[in-house]
Amino acid sequence: MARTNRRTSDSEPNYWIGYTDLLSNTLLVLLLIISLTALERARNEKPPLVPLTEKESFRFGTGSYMLSADFVKALNGRLPEIKNTIRKYDIDVIEVVGHTDGQPSPGMSNLDLLMPEAGSNRTMGKYQAGSNTDLGLLRALAVANYLRTKLDPNGKHGLIIRPYSAGSLIANDGRFSPADTRSRADRRRIEVRFTRQRQS
Repeated sequence: MARTNRRTSDSEPNYWIGYTDLLSNTLLVLLLIISLTALERARNEKPPLVPLTEKESFRFGTGSYMLSADFVKALNGRLPEIKNTIRKYDIDVIEVVGHTDGQPSPGMSNLDLLMPEAGSNRTMGKYQAGSNTDLGLLRALAVANYLRTKLDPNGKHGLIIRPYSAGSLIANDGRFSPADTRSRADRRRIEVRFTRQRQS
């Protein structure tokens, strides 16, 4: 009797093998889709903004755009984070944005005359800012020039570093919010932003 039952079950088709093959293939396809989606999301993920604030020793003298020894030391401490972000997100463009407070900055600007030499460090001490917008640009330019010497001194990596000024118009949270005329350390900062120009 047992022998007859065994023969009958041996001759019947085994549907479970087909189901397990189907399930395992479906699982593999699903894992592949999840992996590809995660890779695409990581590739398109927005890199972090790196703020350099006065609270963290990124301080300029009043009306100055020259990098102090403390500023350089603090910036050197952030270089590993910046380099890691460049690698992780395949960055080829760094935007350095200078933000100021709203204290009036009286003076005559000579930026238009000296801007053709903006990429050269030898003219850095000669600029005269006539406004907060000028001052924000000069501070961004000083930081951009320094980053260029540390991140891509020979231009072999094709890293583009662009200085910009937001003057006193943008609050810490990124909203358009012109500052009042008081001294506001929370408004004075440099922001390092990362973008990609090339298609990866």
